[in-house]
Amino acid sequence: MPRTTYTPALPGLSAADDDLDTIINWGLGADSTAYLAKMLTAPDAHGIDLDRTAVLYMATGSEWPETRLLVDEFMLPLLRENGVRFVQLARNGHLLSDGITVLDDSRRPEQLFARGPWTLWDDQESVGTVPQVAGTRKCSLWAKGDVGDWWLKQVFGGRPFRQILGFNADEEGRRLGDQVTSKMPGRSGEFPLIDWGWNRQRCESYLLERFGVHWPKSYCTFCCFSASMGSLPAHMERCAPTRTSRARCCAWSTRR
Repeated sequence: MPRTTYTPALPGLSAADDDLDTIINWGLGADSTAYLAKMLTAPDAHGIDLDRTAVLYMATGSEWPETRLLVDEFMLPLLRENGVRFVQLARNGHLLSDGITVLDDSRRPEQLFARGPWTLWDDQESVGTVPQVAGTRKCSLWAKGDVGDWWLKQVFGGRPFRQILGFNADEEGRRLGDQVTSKMPGRSGEFPLIDWGWNRQRCESYLLERFGVHWPKSYCTFCCFSASMGSLPAHMERCAPTRTSRARCCAWSTRR
């Protein structure tokens, strides 16, 4: 697969970074999107100062087209309307020492960047491996966790901050796992969906009520983890889109 040439960029440390004390991880799926949309109805009531907050997204390079279309259509206008700082990151290469690229860092984001200099697909092709089905999802840690942590360490340098994660109420185990494994100095994790008792169904229902669309799960198009979790029928249906969803994907492609 041919590679595209990008100009690497490092996160610029500024007075705006000094003011940051809250990071919201956004994976684009129903859970974290429901939290973000709900929080933005009344940030103060949810304990969020938007002037001191950044939303963080790590591009894997293989997100489903309909997810990207929904983000462009519904969520980016919401971020612009509220002046939310949206930071989009991606890896530069196989090794963490290759660094990362800041694809965009703006309070008026105009587009979601689908990929960066080096995608998860590029990496798995280059080393001759496949996505992991069982155990720790190392591909997700490689493409998302390591990238976000690299940026966080550069920006915060050990000073206190809170990181809000969109684990739903059925994922208490993930909260416990985060609390056990998190080693970053100054970081404290928060899990509002668990605290609210919002499971996946509640998140999907909220987005349907709010935007009038079904918001799908976010994962790479070639991911096999969904099948291992009993979601094979939904995955196969997604692989064979209806005429309507195919038209929406084509509409997204022509806009790029």
